[in-house]
Amino acid sequence: MQTVTADSDRRPSSGLTVTVSALMVEMAFAAAALWSWGVTHPGPEDDSGALAVVVLPFLLPVVAGVALVLALTLVMPTVALARRAGVWWGGAGAWWWIPAVASAVSAAAIAVVGLWAGCRGGVAAPPVYLWWWLAVTALIVPAGLLARLARRRAAEGRPVRARTVLLGGCAGVVAFFLVLLTVAVVVESVVG
Repeated sequence: MQTVTADSDRRPSSGLTVTVSALMVEMAFAAAALWSWGVTHPGPEDDSGALAVVVLPFLLPVVAGVALVLALTLVMPTVALARRAGVWWGGAGAWWWIPAVASAVSAAAIAVVGLWAGCRGGVAAPPVYLWWWLAVTALIVPAGLLARLARRRAAEGRPVRARTVLLGGCAGVVAFFLVLLTVAVVVESVVG
């Protein structure tokens, strides 16, 4: 006997969609933080930043493409390796495998980029690689945890929707931006 399901039940969001959405929200957080830093620490010839508002709609597809590449090359392999490591060494399905494997995946990615840069004659100081390793690990972990959650919820028949991640994350970006800007203005008025 065939049952009829609602349209929303037939279109569960994949782990990749949730991962790309999470990475886009993370990039929005980073852009808000960098913009706030630029507002509070202007350079000698800085513009007003109004051009960024005009360029933003054209930049969104580029950001989505970068998020897709990062998801396919860093986050999804991290989730797969974390699942495999949990099966091999115990703790299958444990959340802590994601940060553990993310640190190894980001170290491998930074090593490959460092080797490539070394072959081209541009070697950076070790602290630079350490900061990049920390940044890439911090990029992978939240998206990997959301991909893990999406996979687990899909297995239970309750998928995580990408729009939930995007809308909730965008609200978080706005709140983060407002708090950061308020703190920056208060600090600037007290110190400056």
